[in-house]
Amino acid sequence: MQEYLQQLGDYRHLFVGSALKSCLIAEGAADLYPRFGPTGEWDTAAAQAIVEEAGGHLTDMQLRPLRYNARPVLINPDFFAFGDANRDWSQYLPQRNQAGQPLFLPGH
Repeated sequence: MQEYLQQLGDYRHLFVGSALKSCLIAEGAADLYPRFGPTGEWDTAAAQAIVEEAGGHLTDMQLRPLRYNARPVLINPDFFAFGDANRDWSQYLPQRNQAGQPLFLPGH
């Protein structure tokens, strides 16, 4: 995660809960919340509704909105929450190895 953050450029890492990070995205106080690690659908459903109502998005790593009760397990894939829908967030997607683990940002 530290290598990924360094490649973002200037950043501030907040040590608050996932729900609070999503609320910061919704209010415009934070730009990007990348989550690399397991969360349950119950952890993100309300946060996704709040972020989307504020004009942002909570997506998987292909920038598709998270879907609920659509898979046999209720564990989410890695995801991004971001507020500015006009910005090209795809440049911040990590490249992945064959096991699906993040490696580094494209072009770095």
